[in-house]
Amino acid sequence: MSMAVYVYEGIDERGRRQKGCIAACDRIDAATKLRDRLLTVISLRRENWVKRLWRRRSGQGSDRFRLAFCRQMHIMLGAGLPVLEAVRIFAGDLDAAHKKSMERLLQYLVDGYSLSESMGLLEKEFSPTMIAMVQGGELSGNLPEVFGRMHQIFRKRQEIMQKLELAMAYPCLLCIIGAVLVIFLLCQVLPVFAEVFAGFGAELPGTTRLLLVLSDNLGVCAVLMIAVVLLFFLLGQAGSRFSWLGLKLGRLALLLPIWGRLKLRSEQAAFLSVLAMMAHSGIRLHQGIGIARNMSGNAYWQFSCDSMSVQLEQGYSLGVCMEKSGLFPAMVLSMIRAGEQSGELAGMLEGAGEVCRGEAELLLERINVLAEPLIMLLLGGVAGFIVLSTVLPILDLMCVM
Repeated sequence: MSMAVYVYEGIDERGRRQKGCIAACDRIDAATKLRDRLLTVISLRRENWVKRLWRRRSGQGSDRFRLAFCRQMHIMLGAGLPVLEAVRIFAGDLDAAHKKSMERLLQYLVDGYSLSESMGLLEKEFSPTMIAMVQGGELSGNLPEVFGRMHQIFRKRQEIMQKLELAMAYPCLLCIIGAVLVIFLLCQVLPVFAEVFAGFGAELPGTTRLLLVLSDNLGVCAVLMIAVVLLFFLLGQAGSRFSWLGLKLGRLALLLPIWGRLKLRSEQAAFLSVLAMMAHSGIRLHQGIGIARNMSGNAYWQFSCDSMSVQLEQGYSLGVCMEKSGLFPAMVLSMIRAGEQSGELAGMLEGAGEVCRGEAELLLERINVLAEPLIMLLLGGVAGFIVLSTVLPILDLMCVM
């Protein structure tokens, strides 16, 4: 089932008013999670799509903050500083917005909340996965190591996303420049040629007439393109609201030729790395899968993780559960089975995550190498078609004269 974000307001056990956001499957699930935190709910509503888009748009800054938080906490806790002092030192070098959140975190720690409980009251700054990992570190007593592993996982995931953005930035820029040039030719150059040829009574070739029709109906084409973009946007919004549609769209996204394979490898790398860290921390596998699923925004991937967690509770091995999901390659499944037989499952999970991450980076490099010539070839073909459609009437006119 796909997750949604709910905005809540409540009163904690100390009588203080709390506000924030919580990820849940539905309204009942959100209310249950809040009651587990000993909060008396005053208001609970689903976050509207405008705020959700803004939160996604500003997510890059939050990712940088979380990465810095994990790095600094790993260093300071590893040096023997208490949690309260480590958070106080980290808050001293932040900007105004994040510093205010850290001051609230410090206040919760002073009031007696654990670090994971305090982070849970600030879900705008900390993801559910991050909170669950810290809770596991507190239970296992290796909190500095957990922060170190979180920093590695988040850093590698951020590097993959940055490489993807860089790989797509230049082709997108070329497409925009090419589209502007094509529109200029259709709107300014072709009509002038058409008037000249009409004055001589020459018949225009079919390709030229086709371009003139596009030039005359450029506004209609623009409206159709906007309508297509709006349709995809509405489908995405409907997928987050209706679970059955979200599952179909999520599965379709993973089946796309190039982007789907890259997305699948990235999801596999993040899932296996988080699960390896949970295994190192001594957390049971079905609980670790429940934590790792939150790293993904794909509804179909989350549904498959939920199915694996249920199958593990029924007694199946992790390798069998992953094989039934159909989301992992044969090499990864072989490594998991070998780890289960040898008792080195955590190490094998970590190694499998590195394998999937390496394949994702290799695919990104191929996209980066092939994208530029393919875009140039496409733009050259379009420009050549327009130029040819302009030159052919000139040649015909010279023959007539």
